[in-house]
Parts: sequence; structure tokens; C-alpha cells
Amino acid sequence: MDVTEQLHQLEETVKDLSQQLEVHQKKIVLLEKEVQDMKAANSITIPAAKPGKVKTALSEKQGLENFIGLRLIHLIGIVVLVIGLSIGVKYAIDRNLISEMARIILVYAAGAILFLLSWRLKKSYASFSAILFSGSMASLYFTTYAAFVYYNLFSTVLAFALMIVFTFFAVYQALQYDKKEIAVLGLTGAYAIPFLISKNSGRADLFFGYILLINLGVVFLSFKKHWQVVGRLAQLLTILLFLGWVEQRYTAAQKGTAILYLTLFFLLFEANALGNRLLRSVSINKKEVQQLIVNNAVAYIAALSVFATAYSRTEVAAVSGVFALFLALQAVAFHQLMPQEKYTIRMHAAFAFILLVIFIGFEWQGILVTLLWLATAVLLFGWGLYVKSNSFRMASIVLMGTTLLKLLIFDSLKFTTIQKVIAYITLGILLLIVSFLYQKFRQQLFQDEEE
Repeated sequence: MDVTEQLHQLEETVKDLSQQLEVHQKKIVLLEKEVQDMKAANSITIPAAKPGKVKTALSEKQGLENFIGLRLIHLIGIVVLVIGLSIGVKYAIDRNLISEMARIILVYAAGAILFLLSWRLKKSYASFSAILFSGSMASLYFTTYAAFVYYNLFSTVLAFALMIVFTFFAVYQALQYDKKEIAVLGLTGAYAIPFLISKNSGRADLFFGYILLINLGVVFLSFKKHWQVVGRLAQLLTILLFLGWVEQRYTAAQKGTAILYLTLFFLLFEANALGNRLLRSVSINKKEVQQLIVNNAVAYIAALSVFATAYSRTEVAAVSGVFALFLALQAVAFHQLMPQEKYTIRMHAAFAFILLVIFIGFEWQGILVTLLWLATAVLLFGWGLYVKSNSFRMASIVLMGTTLLKLLIFDSLKFTTIQKVIAYITLGILLLIVSFLYQKFRQQLFQDEEE
């Protein structure tokens, strides 16, 4: 839907609401007149209602009950039901009570029953129907996954064809219902289900292919319906699953799988955070910037686990250096393509700066680290003066302070006398120069500066 159609729909909605408001206002006027006539006819004086605690407490009680009864109970209920189905399947697996095919058929049947109930109740109880539909989709997802991964009942083509169909159908229904609950429970709720039904098969490629498929549906809904919270929830769950796998089960033989899905997840959630800016020309808000930074941070942590398995100084330095350059290039790209997105540019530049400091700290040792940190601080302060940005200047001062602490706590025990003299004199001179520059340019820095 383009912007013109959206504006037209909004105008029609505003028009309808205005008409409804006018009707209600007329009713209020008539009712007030009727009350006044009744008072005059019966000579009854009705005292003005005094604001009291009883009414407020009653209102709060009703509000809480409304939330629990209409929003919370059915959410909890469907989650408990799906977990019960999962545990039941696992129990049947452990005890060999029924055949594998029978287990799958029974859970498919449970999902079908939930779907039929949701369809039957959709007109009268839309919210409740949406929750039932979400439960049915979650059961269909994990049943197909189990039939493919654990029982080998489906071929790869059939299993993923079914999942694609389920994903498109869930997305379609979420749009029809216009309910976040379907996206949250029907799609993102499917992430945790495989862990409830059996032991991990060790097929990370299949598991993350399954997760990627669900993520595509979630991100589409997040953009289509402006449900940013759904996209962020998907990102959080994916982060937990991927980093958990990397730390607990990853082996060197799976490096290709790890790199592939790390790249795909990174690109998907970058697109999720930037979708409104690129396709709707809406400014990037702070939560979206935070999502971008978290996406980069997770990619950095995962890359450390994949490429720096021994966490040696050389490995950590290499990964940190590459990501520092990567973040710097992103900051430059934002500056060139979206110069008005100053906060986004600053956050990426700040992250690049932090990784550069880490790179220097792991790549070199001793006084060379101290001198390189000081050189970085000088360049950063100079750039902050040039572009009139206190963010860069403050980052420079923080780095100088960190270097001073390093000198006092660590280097004093290891440096030779000559090294201490060089480090302290260099740092002292730099601090005095910074102080002088603040004094000299205080008016330009604190009055004309553009933040």
C-alpha cells in the first residue's frame, strides 16, 4: 500500500470518527436537557459527585480485571495448552506408547481442532479466536519440525514446503485479524517448541533454516503492520538461540553453517531496523538505532566465538579490527546516504571507536598500547574540534582517562623507569593541550556547537 492510499484511508477514518463524535455529542446534549427537566419538575437537587477513593478503586479493579480476563488469561492458557501437547508428545516418545506416525497425526489433529474453533469463533470473539489460531499454528510448526528432524517421516522438500505454507498462512491471518498475538504466539512462539519435544538432533543447519523461515514472516509483519516490537522480539529470541548454540554445541566442522546463518540473520534484522527509513522515508528512531547496534554487537560476539575459538590475543585482535572497520564503514555509509541521521552515525562511530581501542589493546603490548591509545585520543579530539561535536571530544577524554588508569594500575608495575617517564610526560602534555584548547575555543565549543 503506497502513501496516497494510506492517507486516503486515514482521512476516511477521521471522517467516520468525526461523524460518530457529532452523534454522541447530540445525545449528550439531549440527555443533559432531560436531566435538567426532571430536576425542575420534581424539585430534586442532586449533589455533585465528589471525587472519592471508592470510585477510583472500583475503576482500578475493573481495569485490572479487564486486563486479566480479556487479555492475559487466554494468552497463558494457549501457551500452557501448547506446552502440554509438547510434553505429551515427549512422554509418548519416551514410553513408546504409540507409533511415530500416530504421534504426528494426533498433534496435527489437535492443531486442526484449534484452527476450526478459531474459525468458528472469529466473528463473535475475535481476540479469543486469534489466540486459538496462534496455538494451532505453533502446534503445526513444531509437529512438522519433529516429523522431519527426529522421525525422518518427511523429505526435506516436503517439510520446508509445509513450513513455507504455514508461514504464509500465518502472515495472511495476522493481517486479517490485525492482531499482534498471532505474530507473537503463532510465529515467534514456535522458536522454543523443538526443545520441548525431544533431544536436539545436532542438525544446526536444519534448525536455523527453520528459524530463518519463521523470522522472514515475523519481519514482514513487523514492517507491514508497524509492529516493531514483534521484530525486536524475534531478534531477541534468535540472538539467544544462536549464541546459545555457538557457546554450547558449535564445532569447527560447523564453521560454514555458523557463518552462513550469522550473515543471514544480521542482514535480516538490519533490514528490519531500516525498513521504515528505506521504504517509507521515516527518520530512524532511537529504538531502531539501538536495534542496529545490538545487531552489530551480537555479530561481533558470535564472530569471536566462531573465529577466535581459543580467544588468543591475536584472534581477538583480528576479529575486533575487522569489526571496527566494518562499523566505521557503516558510519561513513550513513553519513553519505543519510546525513540527517546524526544519532545513527554517532552510535556507529562510537562502536567503531570502542572496537578500535580493543584492537589496539590486544594487538600490541606495553608502552606501545599506551602511546597508540593516546594517539587515537588526539585524533579523536581533533576531529571533535573540527566537526564541533562534544561526543567525539568526550570520547577522547574518556580514552585519556582510561590510559591514565592503565598507567597507574597496570603499567607502573611493568614499565621501566624510562617507559614511565615517556608515558606520563606524553599524557600530561596532552591533557594540558586539551585544557588550553578548551580555554581558547570555549565560546565556539559551548555556544555555536551543533549537536
